[in-house]
Amino acid sequence: MRLTAGLLTIAAAVTAAPAGAQAMSAARYLEAAGAADLYERAASQMVLESTTDAKVREFARMMLADHARGSATLRAAAARARVRVPATAISPLQTELIAELRAETGLARDATYVAQQRAAHARALSLHQAYAAGGGAAALKAAAARNAAMVARHAEALKAM
Repeated sequence: MRLTAGLLTIAAAVTAAPAGAQAMSAARYLEAAGAADLYERAASQMVLESTTDAKVREFARMMLADHARGSATLRAAAARARVRVPATAISPLQTELIAELRAETGLARDATYVAQQRAAHARALSLHQAYAAGGGAAALKAAAARNAAMVARHAEALKAM
């Protein structure tokens, strides 16, 4: 398995996320959270179509369902807070990670997926926790806390993989 510059970038960003996210606007938080959910679903769908590992398959299915719910929770909270939800798109880094995943096959793809998910979940957890603690829109803060709990469960599941 390769440790790409992308994974190193995500890992490095984990330590910087809380301070930056606390001062983050609601719109920027929604943009970052939406990109994270979109990336999680895209990577999980790809792996789900190819893996033969039951644990990886179960985890990927959970990612598809939970991150779709997480996005819906944030959209509903944004509506209550009267915050416009920006268009969702994955970042250039996330595009790179998807390309790396696409280039792998078999067990190497599964291993790359798990490594990427560990880094991505650490980053997403920091993002949600920071907005829940310091965000400006009360409805979004509550939704961020719910999403942080979900992402924390995913991070725990990843430790067993």
